[in-house]
Amino acid sequence: MRLKPEQRRLIGTWIKLKVSINLIAKFLFCSRQTIWHWKNQDLRTRFDIIRNYESKITIEAEITILFLRSLGYGCARIKQRLFSAPEIEIKQTEIYVQGLEVSRQTVYNVLKKHKLNGYHNKRSQKAWKFFRAKYPNELWQLDMKEFKFEGKKYYFVVCIDDYSRYLLCLQLFDHAPSIKEISQTIASLVNKYHPEKILTDNNPFKDSWREWCKNNNIEAVFAHPYYPQDKGKVERTNRNIAEELINIIIIFHKLLTGQEIGGWICWFNEKRYSYGIKDYPANLYVKY
Repeated sequence: MRLKPEQRRLIGTWIKLKVSINLIAKFLFCSRQTIWHWKNQDLRTRFDIIRNYESKITIEAEITILFLRSLGYGCARIKQRLFSAPEIEIKQTEIYVQGLEVSRQTVYNVLKKHKLNGYHNKRSQKAWKFFRAKYPNELWQLDMKEFKFEGKKYYFVVCIDDYSRYLLCLQLFDHAPSIKEISQTIASLVNKYHPEKILTDNNPFKDSWREWCKNNNIEAVFAHPYYPQDKGKVERTNRNIAEELINIIIIFHKLLTGQEIGGWICWFNEKRYSYGIKDYPANLYVKY
């Protein structure tokens, strides 16, 4: 006779109560050998067993996750900051856990516990053609990110390598930079790395920009009108800058110095994992 799970669990309970094996065998209509087999087995299921282990999510880690969520970060960004956060964010926050390696699912579970997970009003996604450069410095993407701080407009000139997502330039201006200022900003990088192409907006100054690129042996490539997916990688970088770096500026009312921006760039390239390339940008850029 095959015993049911609940009968097998009863064997352990009765043995602890020092009930006779003969009596248990007669009650369950089975042999003594069957009782001997099951009496020492741990028959608790994974649902009712209480495992005594120390969770990675301590009170400090949970508070940190909730604090980062209040900054607007999603699971991936929170996961990154629990393991390695930029220096500027560590300095500006009192509660911070570092070196904690957890999965995005773990972060999601904490947010779900406090009903802070999920997004609302999801927009329908449009299919678009994906492309990527074949090697570093084949194509750079250049753009500007505008933001307001204490009633004044500021601008970041952003330049990334298309293949590795390596952040080459993040220069802050307190005014809208001209083509001459932008070209001067990236001139040293161009002389050092010699990009083949640079992708920019289809801006009204494209003739002067094309001439500058031609003088530096660069092919000027312009995005198609009303199709931001052409510059999808630098646009995504702009979003990261807005939701992470500029967010810190707004929250703590502190305009960054060149050294702080430089430290954030190093963190972005070397310690911020990119799910688009499934690696750290610095690992792919320095190999070539």
